Amino acid sequence: MIRMRKSLLVFLAIVLFAFVCFGDALKFLPQNYSMLVYVPDLPKLYDSFKALPIGQTLLADTGIGLESLVNGILEQQLLSMKYTMSDFDLFTKEMLATTDSSGNMTIVLGPVKNPTKVKNVLQSLIDEETLKQTQFVENYFVFSNSKTKIGGGKVPAALQANLKGNLGVTYTNIVDGKISFEGYGYLRVENNALTFYEKIDAKTNDAKSALKSLQNAKPIDILGDKNVGGDLLIFVNRDIPEALRKATIDALLSTFNITGVTASGKMYMCMDIGSVLTDLMGTDTQTSGKSGTSSTTQQTMPSISSYSVVFGSGLKMPAEVKKYVTIGGERYGILEAENGVKTYILVKSDRMITYTIEPNKYKPGDRAFFTSTYDSKYFAGVLINFEPLIYNLLGKKVKSSATFLNSVEGDSIIMRGSIK
Repeated sequence: MIRMRKSLLVFLAIVLFAFVCFGDALKFLPQNYSMLVYVPDLPKLYDSFKALPIGQTLLADTGIGLESLVNGILEQQLLSMKYTMSDFDLFTKEMLATTDSSGNMTIVLGPVKNPTKVKNVLQSLIDEETLKQTQFVENYFVFSNSKTKIGGGKVPAALQANLKGNLGVTYTNIVDGKISFEGYGYLRVENNALTFYEKIDAKTNDAKSALKSLQNAKPIDILGDKNVGGDLLIFVNRDIPEALRKATIDALLSTFNITGVTASGKMYMCMDIGSVLTDLMGTDTQTSGKSGTSSTTQQTMPSISSYSVVFGSGLKMPAEVKKYVTIGGERYGILEAENGVKTYILVKSDRMITYTIEPNKYKPGDRAFFTSTYDSKYFAGVLINFEPLIYNLLGKKVKSSATFLNSVEGDSIIMRGSIK
């Protein structure tokens, strides 16, 4: 199902550390956007997170030191290009992220001082396919997998009021026929955690009926799957209204380059990300290319042990699959990334199952965090347990996690998130 490219892992690692008036990024709002996240000052958000106990544990040199790790990777790459850290100022101002009614994403970062230098650095970090969907407009980095024109979208009326006193603001406006949802949310620091909250109200009777059906639907038994374990779980445990699915699940599928799938909405994916970051901390940077000034520096990325299931109809093996292998009596298609990481894909009548290691060698990680945190009343969510990573690297047992959970309450969808 999911091809985890090396460039995606690097990009996610960098974004981790990118973690009042409006700026110019909002002028890139697409006309047909359904959801947006706007952060006017990324350094302020990052510094607020770093000041928290979890921020100190994860980022500071007195803790795990992830900040130094990422800075080291970037500095080596920049040094090979005769650049400095000040030349890569992509995360020093604003961020805008949107999805539209078709599940397309747009991400805006900047402005930057020198788009040419930033573009050169990005070319060394992300793959050519992703680069084709990026451009610099008026010194802003713009990524979009939408074929429609960027810009021209209307800024929500209450966005500025909701931003007051918060580090970021979110907005949802989903309209599909007689179904309509709208709501605002925020990012802020409270109770020693970085928190997120959004209330999305059903604006029509059809939307209210859809929420009632969602609330009453029987969820799939995710924890009944013995392959579920680890420290990261992403899930949608029941069919969700089509209008919501387009702006959420379709956007997720598009982000991971999953095409040709008619998803019902139900899916789950688990990983052992802590072990990967632990390996990365101990991985030396590898140098490739010819000796001399033309050599380039690349970071060898450890592979992720992951397992995922997407439910739907008309599921087909991706066209890129050219190689097959039979394991345990099942026929798996194999996708191999540029860095050698293989994805094993099994297509059944109602679901697509994937592993990033050989299925017969896959062993689910500990599931105690999932069983203590997961509740079927939430129809969708993300659960991340940082405790194994902290223990492996510091030898300390520290309860730390990130949770993002969605539930139906009355005629509204409530989205809650916390990193602590």
